[in-house]
Amino acid sequence: MTTLASTSRFIRVLPDIAAFALGLGLAYGLGWQTTDLVWSLWLGSLVLGYLTLLSAIAGPALMGFYAISRPGVTGKQRAGAALAGGVAALFFLGFFSLHFGGFHAGHSVFLNHFFPIPGLPSDGFGDAFMNPPLLFLMVWRHLIRPYGLFLIPAAIAERQHVFTPLINAIKALRDAAEAPDNPPPPPPKKHRHLQLHGVMARPYVNVIRMHILIFFFAFAHALKLDSFLVYATVYTVYFFPWQELKTTLADKKAARNNPPGGVA
Repeated sequence: MTTLASTSRFIRVLPDIAAFALGLGLAYGLGWQTTDLVWSLWLGSLVLGYLTLLSAIAGPALMGFYAISRPGVTGKQRAGAALAGGVAALFFLGFFSLHFGGFHAGHSVFLNHFFPIPGLPSDGFGDAFMNPPLLFLMVWRHLIRPYGLFLIPAAIAERQHVFTPLINAIKALRDAAEAPDNPPPPPPKKHRHLQLHGVMARPYVNVIRMHILIFFFAFAHALKLDSFLVYATVYTVYFFPWQELKTTLADKKAARNNPPGGVA
């Protein structure tokens, strides 16, 4: 039992180890300096954070579409629910696009002052503040080519947070299709609220983590500690599966405290 659980956990953590190795390999192989690491983290925070927000909106939208398409729902009810759901989805999309994108655009002004990159305007992406389409257009022009590869390990490391709402919705719809006469009950309203709050908060947690790492980069740069060891330390913080390690240690501690047969 313990061996099977350990093997399952090892398989589950393999993608995180691969992301860790790929991130380090990119930094080393491409000869990235502090500026490159800072902007790759900024890019990952923006793109993956925004994908998380889109996933959090798309998941409930799919479930809502399924609910109003079921037999017994009148055309009037469908129209009202679709209108209410569409308005809510557009509101959240617009609000978080402006808020999340605007935060990153403003943050880029600060970054470009200390870590300028060739070709980027002196105020970073400041011209795209409160203009999400322009922000992503400028990001595509200036950052995707040099740092787009970073999105691969970053997406692997954040996969459980980025796509979870959409994946859960698809699984629920698949289960409902297999048993159309006995659809799974929706989770309690309080649980849905807590789950949505956690998903929406994750991108902002990553922003805070990015801030901490950037301050670390700036401190190391000021002390002329621009070495691969410093980068390796940062990538260890960013990519290493600390949560899995914590869970493993907790399980081992519980196994010691509660051995089979109840003998301590």
